[in-house]
Amino acid sequence: MKLLKDKGSKFLKGALILAAANFLVKIIGAFFKVPLYELIGKEGNGIFNVAYQIYTFMFIIATAGFPIAVSKMVAESIAKEDEYDARRIFETAFVLLGTIGIVGSIVLYAFADSLAGLLGNPDSAMGIRVISPAVFFVSIVSAYRGYFQGKQNMYPTAASEVVESLTKLVLGIAAALLFVRMAVNPDIAKVVDFSANQISSIHNRTVYSATGAIFGVTAGTFLALLLMMIIYTCREKKVRPLQGQVVRSRMNIMKNLVLIAIPITIGASVSSLTSLVDLATIMNRLVVNSDVFEKYSYIFAEGTEFARSAAEEGWDGLVLLQKKANSLYGMYTGQAQTMFNLPLTIVVALSMSIVPAISTAIAEKNLNQAKTITASVLRITVLFALPCAMGFFLLSEPILRVLYSDANASILLQRLSLAVVFVALVSVSNAVLQAYGKVYVPVVNMLVGGVIKVLMNYFLIPVWGIDAAPIATTACYGVIAVLNIICIISMLKIRLSFVYMVIKPLVASVIMGAAALLSYNLLSQLIPGSRIVTFMAIGIAAAVYAAALVFVRCLSKEDILNLPKGAKLAEILERYRLI
Repeated sequence: MKLLKDKGSKFLKGALILAAANFLVKIIGAFFKVPLYELIGKEGNGIFNVAYQIYTFMFIIATAGFPIAVSKMVAESIAKEDEYDARRIFETAFVLLGTIGIVGSIVLYAFADSLAGLLGNPDSAMGIRVISPAVFFVSIVSAYRGYFQGKQNMYPTAASEVVESLTKLVLGIAAALLFVRMAVNPDIAKVVDFSANQISSIHNRTVYSATGAIFGVTAGTFLALLLMMIIYTCREKKVRPLQGQVVRSRMNIMKNLVLIAIPITIGASVSSLTSLVDLATIMNRLVVNSDVFEKYSYIFAEGTEFARSAAEEGWDGLVLLQKKANSLYGMYTGQAQTMFNLPLTIVVALSMSIVPAISTAIAEKNLNQAKTITASVLRITVLFALPCAMGFFLLSEPILRVLYSDANASILLQRLSLAVVFVALVSVSNAVLQAYGKVYVPVVNMLVGGVIKVLMNYFLIPVWGIDAAPIATTACYGVIAVLNIICIISMLKIRLSFVYMVIKPLVASVIMGAAALLSYNLLSQLIPGSRIVTFMAIGIAAAVYAAALVFVRCLSKEDILNLPKGAKLAEILERYRLI
């Protein structure tokens, strides 16, 4: 019993370390993306995000499933006290992932122009080349992370993630600033003159600034790799096989790694593939109908930086439409999607913390407990995601104005708001299905959602413009969430209460939304023009939501018991007859 308790404590400690590191990484990421948007503008963000999305897709193909596969196999070897086999697993993964990483980097570098042209943004080619080495660096890093995680040592992974993010922030912003501060001189003999601190045009300054920010990503992955190599060299000693030990062949180890990693990689790459196709359709379909730019015409009006670049570069016809499409895409990804992703980190982390309990219940053949946990985790996910969605829907403009100089993407963020709930449900339901061994079900469902997303983008963007993109995202993840939940209900034969899953959380969220809106309007009159009003309104809304959860009786006793310190909290609520 004590051994099991120690193992559980060690696992919880590791989970908390990674959760804290992940939260810190997201905060650092926000400090990177928000000032970057202000620094390089909508056009620059469009260029940056094209290169970054391509890198993300290659990164997921190369590494999504392998750290998990490595950690699983290493943990099994360590449990058998076979340190030598664990080391051979790492060495095999190192060579395999290194090879995949080299191929990925070469592909990105060699086909940068073709990829940029295919996605309707030729200016991003230089950024794709600059980010290409990062695929190799992060592939090797993932082998180290899987090895240390398998030994239940989460500190190296946490440290490398923080170092990677900090480097991206510091060097990325510094490199972008280097070009932003250059004087524009059309008469210089080359595009950039570092000695004179001059650049040939406003447009080239934007392209180089975005590429400078991309350099921060590559530098971050390199320093993360360097840190991992130092930790491994200092901590790990040479080991030899035990006397008479039967040593597994490296080919057998590689086969097992691939078999474990493939379904995880497919599921992750399907999600990234839809984002990549989304990028291609947004950029290419926006230019089909020039009328769709009218809604955001003030962005391109006389006197704006875009207008100055257009006059300077002589953009017209299709080229001018492509540049406008890039600016709108940059606004969408730089503002709306950046804010959209922030609460999901916390929401998914909170809901996913309960999912490992499902695997434990299944291993103990306690299916009733597994069903109870499954129903509970889905309800709790909705309880955390729905107020975030309500907040974005009602306060999209003031939330954006807190961080940005304008709130041009407020309508886009508002239309993305409902997707917060669906994306959170998809993340949790995917994990639930994988815990039950249904690893390919999420892949099929995500393919269905991806097809819907592409079709909606293709047909609606020429009619509604960039506003169609968040609607397509919401429809995509809404379909996936419904399909996943139907599969879970069918597989487990469980009943999910519509009242607890939807009605009660929605009532509590409406109460919270009303408090947020009323308090924001009132405080805005008392303290006009102050950004602190938004924070105060959010704080009031959070307190009201907590009270509304209890008042509406959204939580069952089982839900509360699954929360950290749940037993103590349940005892208090029962004492006051609140559950």
